[in-house]
Formats: sequence, structure tokens, C-alpha cells
Amino acid sequence: MKRLGLPTAVAICVLIVVLAGTAVAQQQQRPPAEQFKAFREKHKYTFQLMQMVRHIQEIDKDKKYTLKPEQAKKVLAILKPLRDKPKLTQDEARKALKDLKAVFTAAQLNAMARIKPRFEKRPGTPSGPPNGQNRQRPPERERRPQDMKAMENFNPFYSKVPKGDERAARRVKELNEFFAALEKRAKSK
Repeated sequence: MKRLGLPTAVAICVLIVVLAGTAVAQQQQRPPAEQFKAFREKHKYTFQLMQMVRHIQEIDKDKKYTLKPEQAKKVLAILKPLRDKPKLTQDEARKALKDLKAVFTAAQLNAMARIKPRFEKRPGTPSGPPNGQNRQRPPERERRPQDMKAMENFNPFYSKVPKGDERAARRVKELNEFFAALEKRAKSK
């Protein structure tokens, strides 16, 4: 067996340390998709609450499931206070979900359960629709990376728009329309 010289042995040790450090760093840095999946899981009640609001909007379009004025008042009483809070905890989101579910009839809740997800996989992917009739994300260059730490306990119902945030402005505009429709329904007889 041939003995290695001191410079070679040092170089090998440095290489091992660098490779070990790289392996640890790679374990700590997850790809964006995995980071978002973990973020969604951590904020699952907030995402479920967002989905339920979308479902309320969808079933309200169908005359069979249209909200009654009393239901609209109750939905407003549950969701409107969230508009003033910059942060929404999972306990608050879970309570709002529970309170909202109590407002609707079994038929309305079943109609909500039948609503398809908003975003589906792209055509040509294993579970994507072949006809291409789905909403697709904008190309990578147009999307901003999200700072998951800054979004901790985010509140999608918060009514204040950060300066220059077009996405937040669209979200708030849509929510304003949703709340205006609920208020109109709550006042109807």
C-alpha cells in the first residue's frame, strides 16, 4: 500500500469536509415546491378557509344553493373581523372554518365538496387534463419567489394592500366584491 504525502492527505481531508458540508446544506435547503408544500401543511386551516370562501362564491351562483339573507349575515359576522387583522393564526382560521360550516345546510356543504380545485396540473402531465382547459401559472420569470418566513401566519382576508403589490391589490379587490355581494344579500328579503 502506497503512503500518501502530507499535501495529498490534507487535500483529501479538505475535500471530505467540503463534501460533508455540501450534503448538510443540501438537506437543509429544500426545493421551492417542497418548501411550499411544508408551508401549506403548516397553514392548512388558512388555505382551507380560503377554499371555503371560493366555494361559497361558487355555490351562490346556483339557484338551488343560493345563500339566504340570514346566512349572508352570519358569514359576514364570521369573516368581516378578519379583514382588519394583518396576521391570522391557525386557531383563528380553524374556528372560522368551524363557525362557517355551521351556517350552511347539508346540501350546500355537499355542493361545496363537489367543486373542483382551482388549479390543476398542466396538460401532458400524468394527472393533467388532456384538453388543455385549465388555468396555468405564469412563466417562472414572471413569478416572484415567496419569502416563507415573512408570510408566517399570513391573512389572505387582510384589507390593506402593500404599496406596489399588484397581486395583493387584485386579491383585495376580489374580496371587496365578495363582501359587497354578501352585504347586499344580507339586506335583501
